Amino acid sequence: MASVRAQIFAAVKAKLETVKADLSFQSVLVNPREEVGEDQMNALLFWHGGDLEPDGLTGHVDRRQLEFTVGWMVRETSATPAEDLLDAAFVAVSDALMNPADIQLSGLAIAITQGALSDPMIGRARSGALILGGQACDFAVEYLAREGDASTVSP
Repeated sequence: MASVRAQIFAAVKAKLETVKADLSFQSVLVNPREEVGEDQMNALLFWHGGDLEPDGLTGHVDRRQLEFTVGWMVRETSATPAEDLLDAAFVAVSDALMNPADIQLSGLAIAITQGALSDPMIGRARSGALILGGQACDFAVEYLAREGDASTVSP
């Protein structure tokens, strides 16, 4: 069985897959290891890794918090400027992840919170013909984990 944190990351990725479909984006890339190609845009990027130090260990249940970043890279078209594509991605990602009806990620978490939104980066592609844009937003998920059982949602 996957750890609670891996289950949370899978739930977030599923939400991003829905956003990808809703926006007609090309891809969702998780912890990309290579440069994102123009053929992969418009793309959602999902970076995740470690947890913060546990807080409030009581009764062998600790309060944990993990952080992750969701970014989006877009290719401007003659019909839609990069700024509009970036904003549409921001709205869709925020609405999907911060949905009050599922703020607990189907019971995996206490809550999800939204952090900083980066400045948009817009400029010409290496080939010089395309205008590309990118932006990212941080999120944090608070959850409970049971000591000695990393795969079971607590309490």
